[in-house]
Order: sequence, then C-alpha cells, then structure tokens
Amino acid sequence: MSFKNIFDSGGNESESAKKSADALGKDTPGAGSVSEAVRDLESGRDPWLVRQTAHGAFDVMGFLGPLLQNAQDVAGSQRQVAEDPGSTSRMASSTMKAAGPPQVSISDEDMPKAEDLAKLIGNRRSFALITTDLGTSEGLAVDPARNMAYVADRGGQRLFAVHLATGAQRVVASGLGDIGDVKLAGAGTACTTDWGGARLLAVDLSNGSSRQVAGVPGAYGVAVDGTGKAHVANWSDGQLIAVDLETGQKDTVVGDLGGGVSAVALDGTGKAYVGRKDGGGKLHEVDLASGTHRVVADLPGASTIRVELDGAGQAYTIDHVNGRLYEVSLADGSQRVVATGLGTCEGLALDTVHGHIYVSNREGRLWQIDQRAARALGGVGKVMA
Repeated sequence: MSFKNIFDSGGNESESAKKSADALGKDTPGAGSVSEAVRDLESGRDPWLVRQTAHGAFDVMGFLGPLLQNAQDVAGSQRQVAEDPGSTSRMASSTMKAAGPPQVSISDEDMPKAEDLAKLIGNRRSFALITTDLGTSEGLAVDPARNMAYVADRGGQRLFAVHLATGAQRVVASGLGDIGDVKLAGAGTACTTDWGGARLLAVDLSNGSSRQVAGVPGAYGVAVDGTGKAHVANWSDGQLIAVDLETGQKDTVVGDLGGGVSAVALDGTGKAYVGRKDGGGKLHEVDLASGTHRVVADLPGASTIRVELDGAGQAYTIDHVNGRLYEVSLADGSQRVVATGLGTCEGLALDTVHGHIYVSNREGRLWQIDQRAARALGGVGKVMA
C-alpha cells in the first residue's frame, strides 16, 4: 500500500465520523440551544453522575466535530509530504546543517593490536619462507609430531634440522658423503643416500652418528615403509631396489626404468611412484609385487625429481629445471602447476596432518606452502620472500 492510499484512507475515515456527529446533533430530539436556567441547574449537580438530560451528550458531539475535522486536515497534509520526497530531504538537510558534520573519535583501545594484524596476515598467506642458508639442498623430510624438517645439504655433506615454527636451524649430522635424499625411519632415525659412495645410511638424529645399511650403486632417492624396509632409486642404472634396514638384504624390484630416476614414494597398498631428475618428466607407477610398471604422467619440458602422495589420489612433484610445483592426478595423469618461483628445487615433503607442502632448493631456502591453497583454482602462483 502506498503512502497516498494510507493517508487518503485516514482522511476519509475522519470525514465520515464528522458527518455522523453532525447528523446526530441535528436529528436527535433535545439537540439545539439550551436555556440559561437549565445550565444553572446542571452546574449544581455532581459532574461524575450520569446526566438526566441529553444536551450534555450533544455538547460532547460539538467538541468531537471540530476534532474530527482537524484529523481530516492532518491526514491531507501528511499525504502531501509523502508525495513530495523533496520536502523530507530538505528537512533532513536542515537538521544536518544545524547539527554540523558528525564527529568521529577513535581511541587507542579501538585500534587493532600489532600481533593480531600479524596473525591475520599470516593466516591469509598461502606460502611462507621458513628459513635460508641451508646449503645445497637435494632432499627433505618432515616430522609433523615434532614440528621439524630435515634438510639434506649435498654440498656440505650434512643434515640440517629446522624448527618449522621459528626457522631455527642446526646441523644434526655431518660426514654423510654425497647425500642425495633423506627420509625418516622412526625411533629417531633417518635414512640418507650417498650417491658418490654408493651407500644407504642410517643416521641417529640424537647424536649424529651414522652407519651403512647396504651398498647400493647409484643410490639417490629413498622411501621408507612401515615394515622396516627402504626402497632406493638407482639413478645410474634405472633400478628400484628394496633394502631391509635391519639386515641390509637387497632385492631389485624393477630394473628397466632407464637412467636418471631420482624419487620414490610409496602408497601403502603395494605401489611405488618413481620420478626422474634426468631423462624427461615421466612419473612411473610400479607394482612392488610383480615389478610391472607404467607411465602415469609425462610433464613436457620438466622433471619429476621428487614425488609425494597425499593419500587421496593426488601426487605432488617438483620440477627443478623450471622451479615449479605440480599436482598430478594418479587416476588419469592430468597435471597442473600450483606454484612457481621455487628456484632449483630438489627437496619435497608433505605434511598431511597440518596441510602443508614443504619445498627446499639448492639456493638454501625452505618454503612452506598451504596445501588447501595449492588445491584451489590457479594454485598459489609465484612464491616470493
């Protein structure tokens, strides 16, 4: 209903009531003028008693008539204002001019705290540089329970421990040879490869001591399962070799992957995924029981130097040639770039507990990338310090 209809309705009702009051005053017996004698008689009565004559009621009618006329006039005026928005605007403008501009006061208590702003900005970032000066990293492992990362420095033949919350770093082991990769083996132990020395080593993270588990020619990439067995990628001969961590016994799972293989990731259901540092951007799927294998994906002009699995049908791999992080579907081999600007990236680890991807590079940097952001359309784009 419009304002015009509302006020028209109010005016019509008032006019109808006034006409009824006028008609009652004219047509009812006893209406009209009252003699002075009658007025004097009425004045002596108790005003709270019901009157015995009708003229008192007609006096009320005489009062109601003008009142109803006023109501009708007001309704008409209100309708005119409603139909003219400009009058309301002029009224508001006059009020604002009289009151002046609004005064705004912000106290120190109203301002956001610096630590709250830092937390907000940190939560909105999809990547972060954890630390630098880690030598020439060619391998990476993370321990989510201790919030630690372990970075293999090939040039320095040493292993760094990095606290992921603070970036604090220290050397936990040295003299590890031509170290190419590192993976945690439980109970405070890490497995590392020594490509130049053709060895698989076990490193005690508490005191930095190390021992040879087995001699493995071309040992570069390594993965460890939960049964006390390691799988080593032989870069030189294109082999995947299973090694018992207790006895050092070796078994060749597959021997015809071609030279240049570098990465191993285990899915826990009897399959291994092997990537390549050299010889193209293929990602191989290997059946550990039969040794059969197939190419899951091929990244043109790229490498698949490291591989990590998310347990939900996706693999992450890094391309050290172009400084990129890829997401690959294990079902159909489709792939997409989710981060760039990673330099000569040769270390990759995945923390599925907290949803973080970690990448290290030969420039000594360790990056943390939000896994949810990586999954989003367009990924995280170019990472920057």
